[in-house]
Formats: sequence, C-alpha cells, structure tokens
Amino acid sequence: MQEIIIGKHTLESLTTGMYADPFVIYREYIQNAADSIDAAFESGVLCRGEECVDVIIHSAEKRIIIKDNGLGVYSDEAVSHLLSIGNSKKKSTATRGFRGIGRLSGLSYCSTLTFETSARGDTAGTRITIDANKLSEILANVQNDTETILDVLSEVYSIETYPERENVHYFSVTMDGVDESVKLTDYDEVIAYLSQNVPVPYHPEKFTWGREITNRLAQKGCVIESYKVFVTCQNKREPVYKPYGDSFLMDKGKKTTDRISDVQIISFVNSDKELLAAGWVAKTSFLGSIYDRTIKGIRVRKGNILIGDGQTLNVAFKDARFNGWSIGEIFAMHPKLVPNARRDNFEKNPTYFTFIEKLTTLAGGVTREIRNVSLKRNAELSAALEATARVSEAAAAVMSEGVSLSQKSALKNKLTKAQNAVGQVPVNGESDAYYQGIAFEGLDILIGQVKGATSYKALNLLDNISLHEKRWLEQIFNIIIRIEPGNSEKIITAVLDELYGESKKKGMETEP
Repeated sequence: MQEIIIGKHTLESLTTGMYADPFVIYREYIQNAADSIDAAFESGVLCRGEECVDVIIHSAEKRIIIKDNGLGVYSDEAVSHLLSIGNSKKKSTATRGFRGIGRLSGLSYCSTLTFETSARGDTAGTRITIDANKLSEILANVQNDTETILDVLSEVYSIETYPERENVHYFSVTMDGVDESVKLTDYDEVIAYLSQNVPVPYHPEKFTWGREITNRLAQKGCVIESYKVFVTCQNKREPVYKPYGDSFLMDKGKKTTDRISDVQIISFVNSDKELLAAGWVAKTSFLGSIYDRTIKGIRVRKGNILIGDGQTLNVAFKDARFNGWSIGEIFAMHPKLVPNARRDNFEKNPTYFTFIEKLTTLAGGVTREIRNVSLKRNAELSAALEATARVSEAAAAVMSEGVSLSQKSALKNKLTKAQNAVGQVPVNGESDAYYQGIAFEGLDILIGQVKGATSYKALNLLDNISLHEKRWLEQIFNIIIRIEPGNSEKIITAVLDELYGESKKKGMETEP
C-alpha cells in the first residue's frame, strides 16, 4: 500500500484557516484549562473553589500568558501530548476540547508560542517553544511542497526540561510578539470576549437572577459549571463574569434602559425523555432591539462555552430581528449535541435537528410574547394620546376666554399629568416614538401658554407679544378697572387699538 502523506499546508488550514476570529485563541486555551481543572477535581488534586485561570496581558511587550492550576502534564508525556495533532485523548462527551487542534490556534497571531507544564509528583517541568515566524516562512515556500506536517514541526519546535517543585501542577501558554493589529492585548476587548464566550459565573451583585437560574436549572439536571478566570493588565487583576445585569441599555443616545422582571426556565427532552438542553429567557418590556451586543440574543452554550454568537439562533425565528430583542441562554446537554470544529454551530445529526425543532418552538413563543407586549404598549400609547387630545382641546377652549389664577393652576396640573402619562408609555418603533414626541411637545407648548395666560381673552389671543408684555398689560388693565370701573372697557379698548390694531381687541372680557 502506498504511503499516505499529510502535507505541510494542512497546518495552515488548522490554524489561520480554522479560526477567522483572532479572539478564539482565548476560548481554545481556556476551554483546555477548564478540562484540565475538571481532571484535577476528579483526581483529588484540586477542590472546587481552588481553581484559577489567569489571563495576563503585557501590551507593551506584546505578550499574552494564559495559565491554569489544573492537572498539568507529566514530563514523560508532554511532547507526545502537546505535539500530536487531531489525536486528543479527551472524550467528547465529557470535555469541552476534544480534537487536539485548539492548542495550535495561537500560531497565527504571534512570533513564538510556548507551552510550559508540570504535574503533581513530577520533579521536572517541560517547555515546548514553537517558532511561528519560521513556520510561516516554511509554509510560504512553494519550492518544497512535499514536506509533511511532521517534517515542518521538527524544524520549528524546541523542547526543554527544567527542575520543578514536586507539589505544583499547571499548564501555561505564552504568546510572544503578538500581532498588534488584531487587538488581542486590548483589555476592554478581551474582557468583552471572555465574559461572553468562556465558562465564567454570573455576577453575584449585578445579576441577582443568576443564583435562581443556576439553582432551578440544576433541579432539571442542567448543572452550569463555571470557573474563576482573572485578567491582569498593568498590575490590575479583575475577575471575569458573564455580562448580564438586572438592567440593560436599550438606546445609548436617549439613555433608555430596560429591566429583567422575571426569567422563564426552559427544558427540552427528546422522544426518549432524555434531556436535550435547558436554559432561561428573560422577561422584559421588549422595548426593541437591545443596544448592548454582549447580551443581545438568546445564546447557545455547550459546557458553558458559547457556540457561535448572539445571532446563531436567528435561524430559529421567523422574524430574525426578534432574537435581537431577547436575552437568554440555552445549555446543550445531550452527548450527541456535539460542537463542530469551528464551534460556530453543532454537527448535523438527528439529535441536532430535534434540538432545532425545539428551539424554533421556543422562538415562536418569544415572538408571540413580544407581539402581545407590543400590542398592549400600543394600546396604552393610543389611550394616552386620546387623553392628551381631550385635555388639549379643553385647555384650548378655556384659553380662548379669560383665565383666573385657580383655573390656571388646575389647567397646568391636568396638562402636566397628561404629559407625564404620555412620556411614561414605552414605545415600539420609530412610528410610536414620533407620535409620542409630537404629543409631548404639544403639551409642552400648552403648558407654556397656560403659564402666560391672563384674565383677559384679548391678551390670550395675542400671539405676537411676549409673556412679560402680557403680564405687564394685565397689571395695567387691572389698575384701570380699579380706578375707572365705569370707563375701563373704553380705555382698555383704546389701548389695544393703539398698540395692536382694531382686530386684536375683539372678544375683550375681564375676569368677573
């Protein structure tokens, strides 16, 4: 049988070709760390709560270190374990990373990639360094396309052993010469990515629903495993939490926020009554598309690691935009729901298609709730606008006559109450916001007119004079009535004729 050769360019497919988003290097290395920590729990090396994954960013030095205190690898197994490709010993049903490919993901974004590891009971540590620049040169050399993956790797890696304490256990990945153009050392970008993608806990204070979600899902057989992950940058070490909070931003410009009022706990089972998945969907006011991209959309996770992104479940919605109105997480539990190599979706099999059917049913229910809330909100807005119209007409009718101080106070209160009612109705879309704005501004103008109203109809009908002038004239007319009650109407009419013309004095009446 002729020898089968796996060419060197397969390495390119497994690095740059496999991962389009540079930030997946964090997901790949942290999911491996989580698996190692689980193994340490199982073997008794670690107790829960002692685990730690540290992401250390040295922006100036263009260096990233990702280190965990998991089981580690013994020195006599390190080379075969770390340099094997697609030959992972992990079981896909129990671990997050299982293809043995992810450890190479950093090669595309740095000049050297270094692995360091040791296991408890071993007196030696192992350091393997891969020269990514040299690897790129070899892959770019078209003169020797007959080289195999093994030929290439033997040219680009070096192995060292070093003395280590017997009681330590760890695995560390160091990327030196990180490509600055991909923002892998940008602290805010790293936090945003980790909070969405890796298996970290809910924030204990900002997201008070987190504990209830965790407990209620556990009752359905869905245990959400999370790990302590810290990011260190410029001597600042911060824990990473999922980005969810009790309230969230809807419109940055208007500073509109919404709140989670409740959570719906969901579970899916197949025809054999096996648990496919479980999760939660937030009950909110569904005011529109959510501004915060870190929480936008119902998301799917396996092993508490994000599959795809916030738009992955758009396909389950007949109207895809409604996924962007929603917040929630679905945790895939069935062993046959297997993430694909890129982790942007699942492998297509009968279990997956059953899962999609369940998700489509869920999306239909969410869509109906959004529409029902929208209809109710529209009804509330319509009622508020109708009430505004009635109050406005009544105010205009009163304003056409002379207005006493008591009438002014009552009118102002009614108009202010109507304005508050309109302003507090949540709107659905630009059309509602447009009509709400018109009503609100119209009431604002009426309130201003009431403030400037006098006890004289003629003055109220004058639009071309200021509020100060109206009040000044009102005081003068009051003096005229008090001093010359018999001739007051004649004198006031003469004043108006002189100042504003004959047409402006029609309907001149005084307060009783």
